[in-house]
Amino acid sequence: MSPSSPPPPSLPGSTSQAATGATGASPQSVDLTNWFLDAKRSLASVALCARANSLVDSARGALQEAAIISSKCLFLRNALQDQLLVAIKVNRMMHSVREASKSDFEKIVADLDNADARLNQTLGVLRKSVVDPAFNPPSNPEGEESTPTATRPRTLHDFVDDEGIENLKSRLRHLIDQVQESHDALLTSLTEFDGDISELDTAVNNLTEFATNNAQGGRITSESISPQIHALEEQAGAMAGLLEALTQHYDRCCEALKQSEPTTNHNQEGGMMGMAESMSPEEKQEMYRVLEKDALEVDDVVNELKERYNEMENIQSHVLGQLEELNMLRHNTYATFALFEQFQTNLGSYVERMREFETQQEGYARGMEDRLDELWQLGEFYEGFISAYDAMVIEVGRRKGVSVRTENIIRDAMKKLQVLYDDDLADREAFKEEQGHLLPVDIWPGVTDPPIRYSVVKDTNGATELPGISKEVIEQALARQQQQGKGGM
Repeated sequence: MSPSSPPPPSLPGSTSQAATGATGASPQSVDLTNWFLDAKRSLASVALCARANSLVDSARGALQEAAIISSKCLFLRNALQDQLLVAIKVNRMMHSVREASKSDFEKIVADLDNADARLNQTLGVLRKSVVDPAFNPPSNPEGEESTPTATRPRTLHDFVDDEGIENLKSRLRHLIDQVQESHDALLTSLTEFDGDISELDTAVNNLTEFATNNAQGGRITSESISPQIHALEEQAGAMAGLLEALTQHYDRCCEALKQSEPTTNHNQEGGMMGMAESMSPEEKQEMYRVLEKDALEVDDVVNELKERYNEMENIQSHVLGQLEELNMLRHNTYATFALFEQFQTNLGSYVERMREFETQQEGYARGMEDRLDELWQLGEFYEGFISAYDAMVIEVGRRKGVSVRTENIIRDAMKKLQVLYDDDLADREAFKEEQGHLLPVDIWPGVTDPPIRYSVVKDTNGATELPGISKEVIEQALARQQQQGKGGM
């Protein structure tokens, strides 16, 4: 009956022989009866065809469900991938902000180190710069404790406000610590952000891999299930054709049995003609050959129906397996979506921390710039102090020169005044001798007065004596000032 199923090598002879021995009927009648019974039993395969149609209907329902799941998962996965890209951009931006802030911080710390090194170098020079003993204050009165400078030579560093410098450096260290703490806090936040990005990226990649690869390496979508549905439909159609062939064979067996009954029986039941009267011997022989041929194929057709149904069950199982995988994909997609929803809360926290960080850095930068200016100004001040000390030594030399010139002028003036005094006194004595006896005493009592004597009195006006700076010390100060004018310290 089916060209794809070869006929078996022999008839089921045991059944035919048993029937012949029991009834004594002709061999053809026995064969027809056996073929009829086999054909009737084969029609039980109709249940397989019904179940096969149910498999097709179930698979079509699975196809519709798969299409819905696949489209939803694809939409959500694309949306999550877009969100992930945005999150990655935000993450990179935040890292860039931190790197830029870190670079600015390192630059200002380098500037602070330079300013501090300059100040320390200047303070080192001050420690080595001994104040000339001529500038030392007078010894302490009895009963007063000696100061450190009374037991060791004073240096220019003794006039430095160490407490003020240390206070400034302490404020700078505190600011640096605050900046470092804010950077560490942001780094912790970014590390958490990086972990979230990695987790989300892994989740999305897992979705992509799960959605694009199954056990056979193909993509699990409604499109991948459709060919299997077509295969089921083809198998169901083939089974229907086989069942129809079995039905036709059964019908022919029934008809052959009716026509093989005795003529008298037919006349009694309905006046039908017997086989001898309805068919020629050749026709009866041809019908027998056809029935015999079909009867030999009944078992093969039934087996083929079973095989096709089993194949349909395998296909159905595979379809349901793929549907189950799609359901797992849906579950994983929803779980990943929930992960992204939780990340949205974390993202708000990360952005808020970044804003707080930027606000803090602005304040810290202003504070560090101010402290940096103070540090540079201190360095410049104490550098100027060194130069001012040399200028003071030179000033002492200048004042000494003025004092020397003043004393020279006074000495010269006193000599000239003395000459004028002596000349005036001599002239007065000569006048007194020549004219004094002729003048009454009361005409001018002052006629006999001596000359007025002039003297120069030093008026310190509260000033102290000039320090006894040696010429060598003054010359060294001049040399240092000349060197500084050329660009040296």
